[in-house]
Amino acid sequence: MSAAQAVEFDVVVVGTGAGGLSTAVAARKMGLSVLLLEKDAVYGGTTARSGGVLWIPNNPISIARPEPDSLEAARAYLRHECGAHYDEARIEAFLAHGPRMVDFFMKETDVQLIPLPEYPDYHAESPGGRVAGRSIMAAPLDGRELGKRIKDRRRAARTHGGPVQRGRRRRQGLAVPPRLACLQPLSG
Repeated sequence: MSAAQAVEFDVVVVGTGAGGLSTAVAARKMGLSVLLLEKDAVYGGTTARSGGVLWIPNNPISIARPEPDSLEAARAYLRHECGAHYDEARIEAFLAHGPRMVDFFMKETDVQLIPLPEYPDYHAESPGGRVAGRSIMAAPLDGRELGKRIKDRRRAARTHGGPVQRGRRRRQGLAVPPRLACLQPLSG
């Protein structure tokens, strides 16, 4: 193909972290053509380095302890954590579509998500906070399924004990961010 030939795609995704790859998979499942761009020589983005834990209140796979999760509790938690940055429209969209996203990936893809029953909210003691039931992550995948492409992925960060141990540290008050990102749009 020469540089003069135009190529069109329905969706162009920039970045191969969880957000970019999820967007690309969902678009392909809807029958759209997708161009996926990555600046690095490997795919995986920062998600591969962070452990890839998803915080999705009221998600369909977590075992809620000690009682079922609720939208009201999640809303109260986010309102408290976000303070003046609470954006009702964005929060409501997240609360409505987060569980639907989990359901979509579980039913429509080979990605399997697992609950992290010992992983608390960052500030579980805050109004609406929970000691478990909102965090999930992708189940381990046999790297042999990637074949030769396995060399193209970003290597995951090594941790001491994985997500569950990090969660215990958070519950003990270590390595806790002061506020959530609160779904603020990127600027500049």
